[in-house]
Amino acid sequence: MTGIYPTIRRRYGDGMSAVRKRESEPRRFSIRLPRPLWILLLTWPLEMDRIAVCRSGSGTWGLELRRKNMFTMDFHRLLTLTISMCCVAALAHAADPEHRDSSYFLEGELAGSLKSDRPLPLYDPDPQSLVNRVFAAFYIRASEIPGKRGGTPIRRIEGGDVIDFLAWPGSAYWSEPETCRRLSSLVDECLDNLPRLRPADPLRRAMLQRDLWAVFDFYAGRNIARDGDKATRDRRDEICRKLARLIHGLTLSPAEIESLPDTYATAIKSGKFASEHRFEPSLDYLPPRLLTDAEEWQEIDFFQPHENPTDFQSRNVTSHTRNYMGRSYFRIFYHFPGGRGALENYLKIIDKEGLDWQKSAQFGGARFLATAPQVPVGTEVVLMQLLITLDDQLRPVPTRIVESVQMRTFRNVDGKPEPPTNTGVGMNVSEYVLKRGLLFDGLKQGGLERTPDDKPIYRVIFQVPNAPDWGSGGRSLSLAQDCRRCHTAAGQVGGQTISSLVHGGGFDGGATLGVSHPLAAGTPSPRGSRAAMWKTRHETYRRLLESLGE
Repeated sequence: MTGIYPTIRRRYGDGMSAVRKRESEPRRFSIRLPRPLWILLLTWPLEMDRIAVCRSGSGTWGLELRRKNMFTMDFHRLLTLTISMCCVAALAHAADPEHRDSSYFLEGELAGSLKSDRPLPLYDPDPQSLVNRVFAAFYIRASEIPGKRGGTPIRRIEGGDVIDFLAWPGSAYWSEPETCRRLSSLVDECLDNLPRLRPADPLRRAMLQRDLWAVFDFYAGRNIARDGDKATRDRRDEICRKLARLIHGLTLSPAEIESLPDTYATAIKSGKFASEHRFEPSLDYLPPRLLTDAEEWQEIDFFQPHENPTDFQSRNVTSHTRNYMGRSYFRIFYHFPGGRGALENYLKIIDKEGLDWQKSAQFGGARFLATAPQVPVGTEVVLMQLLITLDDQLRPVPTRIVESVQMRTFRNVDGKPEPPTNTGVGMNVSEYVLKRGLLFDGLKQGGLERTPDDKPIYRVIFQVPNAPDWGSGGRSLSLAQDCRRCHTAAGQVGGQTISSLVHGGGFDGGATLGVSHPLAAGTPSPRGSRAAMWKTRHETYRRLLESLGE
């Protein structure tokens, strides 16, 4: 799974959708009710027949009339109940942000794309405020690529309330002279009006810092790679110097960082998400005890040899953290149906008799033996991405703001299409990503919204070094297809698809090859501090400090 994807679902909380008048399409009247209501609508005539049968029978004329009156009352009660439930469902449907928000196309080839490139009211109720304009300048742009391989290019306006900066190694757009002039001028306006740009709310400020930090790292990374001629690199350097000053002006004090919310806990308390998956891929499910019950859910850490090198901790970061250049950290959790003991026993067996260690060492990744035991059906794997922010001393600090949650649940471990799953290979997958519109509207749903399983997505991370603009695959794969391609491309099934079982990064990955282990109950997660330390040793971080003359 890739990290974060654009989504066409809910974007804004109540009260934000009416900030400005937007274009609207002709409305079509439709009723989409939950299945129980359709059942009720279809079965109430049968219920009337049942009532009539029960009420009918021998008796006097007056008694029969009384029965008919009782039948009429029952009929009216059931009809009133049916209409009331339909109204509630219709109101809930109308209140769904997906159907309120007219900024995005919802259907057809343009589904998920914006209807215009105008700023959205995300950081401020006024779409034309400085903070919304600078965000839109970096997070809204046009694309013109096919919606499927070999198809006709389609012009779309991408971005908006998305979590990733839409840039790839081959994205010439961000370095073009006209683009750089426009961005540089806007950043100058921000620097001249920093108090007006700087959100007083620490949560908004941390997010804006995060959004601009991703842009800085992209520009600095392309220059580190010596991409383009000197004039191109000079344009990037100019924007980097200005962005560094903006980022510095958006840092948070230690007290402000401490005040940032635990958004996963908030998501669980919202009641929006199902507490059990029931092997039903359509359920919006988040495990309620993921972070609170170490016996039910175990956080997984890299294998650690008995004698670690002095820089061991800073080298033990996930490939995802590396791809995000240390601006995010990732935590990995397993749930085995048999609990912690079942997981620990399974890992011991895999370590002892499940792997061909010689081939694993030679290829830099796990090579399972044919006799290796499988994970049990019902095994769940969670990859959680969390935000790292900069404090007022420009030190990277991990936070509890969740940027994405990616989940896999194994319904079978042989990779067969039955019983059905949304990948077709025995595992259900889902992803939930942070939406500013929800986050800034009272932490609704903890800011998290599910990515549609079946809509085309962009893969931003895990691209080849020379990936073209919009990525090697463009928008040709859905979330479920992309997860299947990434985890089962070599014919892996079941536990073989869980790459975190065995560290497989080779020398570049940092950690020593070996079977992972669960953290002991009560042990604080080391992932955030490791990622923060790793970031301070990355060239992009040194460039940030150099741009500020520090």
